[in-house]
Amino acid sequence: MSESHAQDPQGATSDATLLRQLIMGFRTTQLVHVSARLGLADRLRDGAKTPQLLAQLVGADADALRRVLRALASLGLCAERAGGAFALTPLGQPLRSDTPGSVHSLAILYGEAWLWEVYGAMLYSVQTGRPAFGQVHRQPLFDYLDHHPVAAAQFHQAMSGYSAQEETAILAAYDFDNIGTVVDVGGGYGGLLMAALKANRLLRGILFDVASVLVDARARLVEAGLEMRHACVAGDFFTAVPSDADLYLIKRVLHDWDDAAATCILGNCRRAMPEHGRLLVIERVIPAGDLPAEAKLFDINMLVVTGGRERTEAEYRALFQAAGLHLTRIVPTASPLSLIEGVPAAGHTSSDLG
Repeated sequence: MSESHAQDPQGATSDATLLRQLIMGFRTTQLVHVSARLGLADRLRDGAKTPQLLAQLVGADADALRRVLRALASLGLCAERAGGAFALTPLGQPLRSDTPGSVHSLAILYGEAWLWEVYGAMLYSVQTGRPAFGQVHRQPLFDYLDHHPVAAAQFHQAMSGYSAQEETAILAAYDFDNIGTVVDVGGGYGGLLMAALKANRLLRGILFDVASVLVDARARLVEAGLEMRHACVAGDFFTAVPSDADLYLIKRVLHDWDDAAATCILGNCRRAMPEHGRLLVIERVIPAGDLPAEAKLFDINMLVVTGGRERTEAEYRALFQAAGLHLTRIVPTASPLSLIEGVPAAGHTSSDLG
């Protein structure tokens, strides 16, 4: 199991060494996951601690934990101090559960066995074009979450964690002024809607999702003092969405679905919106060329887990056209997400869609 750190004569890391690092990437995922599950970053928030003390606090074997901390330090997430104590580094700060932009829930989700083992079946997805999640668990992701409340809580907490990092970037990139009512379609716990309502005092919002999600979402909106400016509406976006709003938001929803399902969702929004209405799809957009892009790797998540996909600009234009919408512009944000704006297509009415 030894690894060479061979370098070429000029001192550069060899291609084989870089490939070995990629091959062994599973270790990093699980190291970060274990760190989050044990709450190590939270324990280190107030200063350096020895592995012995940390082991007592989190219920771990001291020697094993020392080895984990040493590995985490090699990744830059913590640093060893004099006397063998370890301190949190700036890179490790987002693993705290109480810090803005926390990735704590995300680190937990992607290392959990119920999701982790799905990625081990990626070959099935590549060979068949179908999500490995169904092959491993004998049901699609969202059906699985309906029957596994612990997994569902982990999933929705991680998605909310994503949203907390993205909301500021979205609101900075798009003008919500002069919008009366916004519908957040499949809005989950309502993080984006709450942020929009807080930033725009004249805005009214409708959070639209399945009933089981809205229980917690309603409580969060009330706790935020927004109960007079929002409504929670339960339903199925494959059937219909609330009508006559000025703006429809669909954030990180379409990438969960294939083109037929995504067109259905967009078509229902088109049927519901008035002629002056706007649609804002918030997703990663795959750029052209070979340059690194998160969207290209996240597309593999969708292949393996949901059967959906990340899409290029051309693919979004085709989806919009099929749903009777015209894509007006794509606005980048300071996050990996882009804002894909659409309006009712000229010459099309909601009745044209059946």
